[in-house]
Parts: sequence; C-alpha cells; structure tokens
Amino acid sequence: MSLAALQWHFTAMWLLVGNGLFALTLGVLSGRLRRLYRPPQPMAIWSDLKALLRGRLAHSNIDERNAVQRVTYGAVLVLLVAMVSTGLVLWKPVQFHVLASFFGGYESARRLHFAGMALLGAFVIGHVVLALSAPRLLLAMLGMRPPSRMEPGP
Repeated sequence: MSLAALQWHFTAMWLLVGNGLFALTLGVLSGRLRRLYRPPQPMAIWSDLKALLRGRLAHSNIDERNAVQRVTYGAVLVLLVAMVSTGLVLWKPVQFHVLASFFGGYESARRLHFAGMALLGAFVIGHVVLALSAPRLLLAMLGMRPPSRMEPGP
C-alpha cells in the first residue's frame, strides 16, 4: 500500500473516531442514545423480524427504532469500535500489544479488521437497498416530506 493510501486511511480513521465521540457525547447528553438503543425484548425481535421479512414492518415514528433496527444498529456500533481497535493494532502493533493479544495477535486482528470492513460494506449496501425500496421513508429521512403516515401499504 502506498504512503498516500495509508495517509487517506488514517485520515478516515480519525474522522470516524472524532465523529463517533461527538455523536456519543450528544447522544448521552440528550438521552437519545438510551432511547434509541435500549435493549429490545427477545419476542419483539422475533416479531419485528417476521414482519420485516413479510414487508409489513411499520415505521410509525421516525424518532423510534423497532427491535430489529435496535439490534442491527447496536451491532454496527460494536463493529465500528472493533474496527477502530483492530485498526490501532495494525497501525502500532508494539504500542498496542495488549489490545493485539485481546484479538489473538496481529494476524488475527488483521483478519478481523478485513472481515469487519466486509460486514460494514454489506450493511451499507443493505441499508441503501432498503432505503431505495421504501421511497416514503427515504424522502422523510431527507426532510423532503413529513413522516406523518409511515405505515406500509396493503
């Protein structure tokens, strides 16, 4: 990898870390983090997953997440922390040797970093496909239409 590519990679990493810390701070101070990521009940997850697969998952309130969204977005937050942590191990393996041992060593951290990035890519692609398949939600997210009636059609 060229020096310029590494510099872009590290720039993106620090932007991710800075943005994440800023969002975490705002989420904690506003109480939104607790509201959006509270643990869902297992039966709610199952029920919402079945509704999602049938195309009947209601989106009545844009400020509230259903159980599937809470689990998925919570997993993505954990994945982002893992990506930054494994990235630190790859960047400075000697300085972060304790963190490297947590991941099973440098080579294991490298593989986890690659797999995590593939999962994040899959999440982004799935997110875009779902957003494009529900134009009412996409317009509401972009602020082009009020989210007044967000339930799915018949």
